[in-house]
Amino acid sequence: MAERVEYFNKGAEAVLYRARVLGLDFIVKKRLDKPYRHEAFNKVFKEYRTRVEARILSHLRSIGLNVPAPLIVDVSKGILVLEYVDGVPLSSLVDSMSREELGMVAGDLGRQVAVMHSNRVYHGDLTLANTLYSGGRVYIIDFGLAGYSDDVEEYAIDLHLLYRNLQAMHPGIAEEFMNRFLENYKQWYSGVFEEVVKRFLEVRVRGRYVDRELRKTVMRDRYVS
Repeated sequence: MAERVEYFNKGAEAVLYRARVLGLDFIVKKRLDKPYRHEAFNKVFKEYRTRVEARILSHLRSIGLNVPAPLIVDVSKGILVLEYVDGVPLSSLVDSMSREELGMVAGDLGRQVAVMHSNRVYHGDLTLANTLYSGGRVYIIDFGLAGYSDDVEEYAIDLHLLYRNLQAMHPGIAEEFMNRFLENYKQWYSGVFEEVVKRFLEVRVRGRYVDRELRKTVMRDRYVS
């Protein structure tokens, strides 16, 4: 019986609760139905995403990466009970870190992402907000959009999302962080590093084009209205 259950956070895909049982804290993640989807599609999607996320977390834990342990899985209800990691998002820390600390966390994240990609796993929403710093270690969290793929494009998109997040939210340390990240990524990635970088640069160009077109659309809408 839970001693305490409290709202923790809400994202686009799920709502999170923090629960305490027998003096231990856990995260309860409940995947949300989408109102625009048919009930049958919601059920299939929710079950599939819950199953994949639990499988990926178990896989990454088994190869030594710092991710929350999946403890209980209820596929039919779209519920995951996860280990609670008591940490602070890197997004709240990196701007005040020393160069030595910044290099350490960027390198550790690069290593873990490289090992993840080497095991055919992409994150799907790789930003500093989806990392935690706890006990001197970097954890990667929120694998709600993660999946398995041999397509280098998926790995390149992870790198693009991280770099875009750094440029937007932490411009003062973005280049230094990404350079250290890529140094370690290159050492630990078992595939062809140059292929990932090439695709990463292509994704960046496409991303800038999409952003530019969106800005044009917004300006046109403002003018028309």
